[in-house]
Order: sequence, then structure tokens, then C-alpha cells
Amino acid sequence: MNITQVREHLHRLIDEIDDIYVLNGLYRNLLSEKRQRDEYEKEQAERARRQSRSGGRSN
Repeated sequence: MNITQVREHLHRLIDEIDDIYVLNGLYRNLLSEKRQRDEYEKEQAERARRQSRSGGRSN
């Protein structure tokens, strides 16, 4: 393997690592958004349950 081939291979590896890093970041963001959405939906369901128990009265 000559130096040019080594450089090309190194650049490909760097690109792959870059892609993996970006994909991991996207995955973490998606997980975070899903967690927040689940918490929000749980809070909304709890509010709806409380309102239905109180006969739909609001304060």
C-alpha cells in the first residue's frame, strides 16, 4: 500500500466515523424528544382524568 492509498483509506475511515458521530447525535436527539413527548402525553392524560373526576369543572 503506498502513501496515496493509505491517505484515501484514512479519509474514508474519517468520513465513516463522522457519519457514525452524526447518526449517534441524531439518535440521542430523537430519544430525548420521544421522552419529552411521552412525559407531555402522560401529563395531559392525567389532567384529563382529573377533570373528568371533577365533573369537568375548571378553576
